[in-house]
Amino acid sequence: MEHFTKFWRRACFLAERCYDCIEPETLPVKLSEVFPHKGIPFLPRSTPVACSKHPFLQRRPRVDDITIIDIARFAGVSVSTVSRVLNNHPDVSRATRDAVMAVIDQHAYIPNNSARSLKRESVRAVGLVVKGLSNPFFTPMVAVVQNELDENRYQALLYQCDPNEDEVDAAISMVKEKKPRGLIFLGGNFQHSRGKLAMLGVPYVMATITMHKDVDRESFSSVTIDDYAEGYGVARHVSASGHTRVAAIGFAEEDKSISSLRIGGFMQALRDMGLPAEKNRVAFAGESSLRAGYEAAKHLLGQTDFTCLFCVSDVIALGALRALHDTGKAVPGDVSLVGFDGIEAGRYAIPSLATVKQPGREMAHESVQVLLNCLRRKGAMHSHRVFPAVWQEGESFRAMR
Repeated sequence: MEHFTKFWRRACFLAERCYDCIEPETLPVKLSEVFPHKGIPFLPRSTPVACSKHPFLQRRPRVDDITIIDIARFAGVSVSTVSRVLNNHPDVSRATRDAVMAVIDQHAYIPNNSARSLKRESVRAVGLVVKGLSNPFFTPMVAVVQNELDENRYQALLYQCDPNEDEVDAAISMVKEKKPRGLIFLGGNFQHSRGKLAMLGVPYVMATITMHKDVDRESFSSVTIDDYAEGYGVARHVSASGHTRVAAIGFAEEDKSISSLRIGGFMQALRDMGLPAEKNRVAFAGESSLRAGYEAAKHLLGQTDFTCLFCVSDVIALGALRALHDTGKAVPGDVSLVGFDGIEAGRYAIPSLATVKQPGREMAHESVQVLLNCLRRKGAMHSHRVFPAVWQEGESFRAMR
């Protein structure tokens, strides 16, 4: 009975008639569409809606008399468009947004926030928190994650962190507001407190990074490379090629991200092999950008001499390549240059960039699979997958012997 009452009240509202004087032919919809069964049930009297025949009943409709479906009908748009307007989605034109808002104001429509919250709780969504979306290395990874989630009928909620923003704080806010069932982190720092990580409250995967050893590895999953070992391996390869005077560019001196691991492994290998590893042989770009790489390389050229320069990202290396050119240094004739990541742009640089290539697409795919396994099987063990990186030859590097 309640179901039929709701439909009847809505029919009355659309026809602008009260229950006493509504006639079937005045309805904008056929009764067979409202009540597909035979006959119309007896409905108890209730507070009438606005009626054009009874001036004393004229009033604005009650809040619960109008729904998002009515707003869509009056505005001449779809229900999903109204929903996007209410949720401030950017993919709605200004004209459409204004038209919908005008109808909402006209009918004093108030969205049912409780229903919206319940819907969010039930949505199949995964939060993707990216720190450094401008880094070309992450672009194909984000695409793979989104496609994999879509194939498994999960919505991807993408959040881009600013360079100085705490990605875990951002994720905590996302969990509270958007209600994702799990999280995938791309980039960021590896030192976060246990208490802060526990506040996430959903399964999460650290992709391209891992947590500090003090964090219980049974509380999260990770898909990464061994950044310290890969940095160590670069130094050994450089040394085996005859380079004895080398330098490096990282992100920041007090950095707690993968940059410090790569630089740490690289410099430790130099010390282990008895090669110069003074502090003035390391410059810090502050961020992974072309300009930062350019400025850091020029700073190094002014304070030390080297025949090989290692950069913790290909983007920094491409900026350094320009700095070497502008200061009259031939690459690789005077200085060999090595990057890290294996982005596509490095292959088309002149000279092409020698680098350490990460299997980004494979890591992105594995990150989604690991998270989905945790979501499908409650109580599933967290896993930590380490992928190998490979040396990718390029014209920017030459052996000294």
